[in-house]
Amino acid sequence: MYGIDVNFLNDREVRPAEVKARSVQATPVGDRRPLYVGLAVALVALTGVGGYWLALQQQIRQMQARESELDAQISELQSQVQEVNAIQSQIGIVEAENQAIVTLINKIVPWSSLLRELQNRIPERIQVESLSQTGGAPPPNEPEAAPPPAGGIEIQGQACSFDDVNDFVLLLQRSGLLDGETVQLTGANLQEDPLPAEDGRCPGSPANQRESLVDYTVRANITSLPATDLIEEFNRNGTVGLVSRIDAIRETGVTEP
Repeated sequence: MYGIDVNFLNDREVRPAEVKARSVQATPVGDRRPLYVGLAVALVALTGVGGYWLALQQQIRQMQARESELDAQISELQSQVQEVNAIQSQIGIVEAENQAIVTLINKIVPWSSLLRELQNRIPERIQVESLSQTGGAPPPNEPEAAPPPAGGIEIQGQACSFDDVNDFVLLLQRSGLLDGETVQLTGANLQEDPLPAEDGRCPGSPANQRESLVDYTVRANITSLPATDLIEEFNRNGTVGLVSRIDAIRETGVTEP
């Protein structure tokens, strides 16, 4: 059996190939506003950081200037503190000197005041022949104690009677310039011979009565009270100089009124 081959190629028209041109479309870039916003934010941030840095530098300069000012004030204050310390040291020296003067004055009992005190306390029937200063003696109730720094006195003389001597001792015990507890009659002896008529007689005794005098010795310690506590005694006895010095010291505030 035979097959029939039909060749259609020979009958086909040769036609040029049609090439379809494709238009290449550009890919859209998109919205750039976020980029601009980001750049703006970054710029603002950088500007803020720069401003903060400038402000910080300004504060640092101000603090450095303040530190320099405080250093200058501290240096000045240290100089003033040194001056104050020097003045306080001088004040301490002056106060110590004043206190030494006060201590010395407090130990002083002027003999002029003591003599005036004794003169005012000597009875009419007592005669004083001698008055001398002694080293003083311990108080009777404290035999082991040291003698007073002001020392003591010893009075010797004659009296018309033993009673007159006793009265004299009592008067001395009441003196503010003597330590009353230490006023003691250490000797009293009746003279053997009566008082000669040509020498007179004791005050208050009858004209025709012949009396024998009594030799006596009285000892006492000068008071240990400070002179600032004896102003009244000094004024009464006319010790103006010492009172004036004490008043001047009181005005300086070294001692209390």
